Amino acid sequence: MVNLLKNKKWAIIFSLFAMLLWGSAIPMIKNIYVYGNITDTGGKILVAGIRFFIAGIITLIYFKLFSGEKVEGKSINYRLIFVLAITQTAIQYMFYYIGLSNTLGTMASVIQASNAFIVVIISVLFIKDEKLTKKKILALVLGTIGVLILNLRGGEIHFKLTGEGFIIIATVFNALSSVIIRKYSRGQNPFILNAGQFIIGSLFLIFLGIFMTDSALDVNPAFLTLLLYGSFISATAFSIWTIVLQNHSSSEFGIYKLFIPIFGTILSVIILGEELTINIIIAMAFVLSGALVLNKK
Repeated sequence: MVNLLKNKKWAIIFSLFAMLLWGSAIPMIKNIYVYGNITDTGGKILVAGIRFFIAGIITLIYFKLFSGEKVEGKSINYRLIFVLAITQTAIQYMFYYIGLSNTLGTMASVIQASNAFIVVIISVLFIKDEKLTKKKILALVLGTIGVLILNLRGGEIHFKLTGEGFIIIATVFNALSSVIIRKYSRGQNPFILNAGQFIIGSLFLIFLGIFMTDSALDVNPAFLTLLLYGSFISATAFSIWTIVLQNHSSSEFGIYKLFIPIFGTILSVIILGEELTINIIIAMAFVLSGALVLNKK
């Protein structure tokens, strides 16, 4: 798979597939709460932990099947794995799983699209070669307007910290992780990198979830199917995207992340039956316009 994704055409096709998987995660998580009868915060964190532990195992299987590379222990960047385990798996998804239960999937999709702008801000702060240009400022303004419109209902701003706020926090940690991967992951095996951060980060979520939850999960075939699908999403999409970032221009391929909110919104409307309001459409137009400006050469 690694050699296949070095080809630009296949990298584009697999990138779009990864975005479709990430977009489908929103209705998956919403439904897993329903079928698992999960209402408390601890239960939501516990499910996230179980999902990523299984994702780590699947990623190790991918390593055996697709990598074809012999990895020696001394070549593994354990510090990078631990940092990503905390930022990308543990903290991001702790906030994301709680936030998604307190807001609509369509709104979460549009907020996640602001990832591109947050990556710009973090890159300017932490990467010497990154400069804040007029194009980037325009993109940031358009994206911010979009997020404000998204939360504008009845002429007033409606913003819930544990809903939209937690999704924004999760998006910030996702963007931070993207910059870390871009800066430090070159030369690292993507499957080992992701498997390690999934498993270590999941253990933090599992222990925290067990400590906080006050009810048992309702384990049934529908719940297990969604849980396995969620694990497949993480193992597959993160592996694909890490390989793409290691072999192609992040600024060029960053535009494909625009498809996550599009897929997420469409699937939330179809699967969850959510309403596609004019605010959501206008907000997405602003956010996508900002991201297009950001990626325009």
